[in-house]
Amino acid sequence: RLSWVFNLDRPKWQDPRVRKAIELMFNYEWSNKALFYGLFARINSIWENSDLAATGVPTPEEAALLKPLVDEGLLPASILTDEVVMGSVSSEGSALDRRNLRRASQLLDEAGWPVGDDGIRRNAKGETLRMEMVHSRADLLPVMNAYVENLRALGVDASFDIIDDPQLQERASPPNFDFDALPTTVVNGGLEPGGVLKQAWASVAKDNSSRNRMGYANPAVDKLLDLADAATSSDELRNVIRALDRVLRSEFVIVPRYYKRDNWVAYYNMYE
Repeated sequence: RLSWVFNLDRPKWQDPRVRKAIELMFNYEWSNKALFYGLFARINSIWENSDLAATGVPTPEEAALLKPLVDEGLLPASILTDEVVMGSVSSEGSALDRRNLRRASQLLDEAGWPVGDDGIRRNAKGETLRMEMVHSRADLLPVMNAYVENLRALGVDASFDIIDDPQLQERASPPNFDFDALPTTVVNGGLEPGGVLKQAWASVAKDNSSRNRMGYANPAVDKLLDLADAATSSDELRNVIRALDRVLRSEFVIVPRYYKRDNWVAYYNMYE
């Protein structure tokens, strides 16, 4: 699923309030209307458009998997009662949604990133909230330019740079991981997730897997991944993945973008 992933090895992205603020500034509704003719659909789940996606509050089966992790102090108790996290909703009438701008500003203020006299946010050490995004695809420019403008309105020193494929491969792969955020496909292992999930989400893959570019590590997720490996039926696997989806979404580790809901076909009737 196409999303932006944060480089969690960098201290500024380790606060979920900062990550949520960044997510709030992506205006999917405006992008889909103004740039894509309404052809795309919003990604909310890492397993979007499948029965593996978590919905609503946890089912009894999900809660049974999550409760031991809450009891161990690995997850907050709210994971058992809260609705699953969905992508923020913006106004389609303007690229910059003022309501979400205010919410994001409050989150960054609380996280210790106030706006300076020059309009750029800095922490107590005087470090700017820099967000450098890179990719090799020029077709991303329209949506990325709008996103960067929104982030700069928030006080984030944001940029998006087009680089060539070898540079991208070098910067986005271990051991370099030289980026703040990266537009990429989030690995979900498909409709029957298996061992590939550990390459993307397990703590052991934090610094050495090109599938775990964000440097993600969470002991609660490690335990859920073990349960996915041990699942002996499709129902059991489905419940584990839904619980996993719920946990990952609650941490705002990705900024979900959009996906192609339909198969597009172009044809020419040469026999008319």
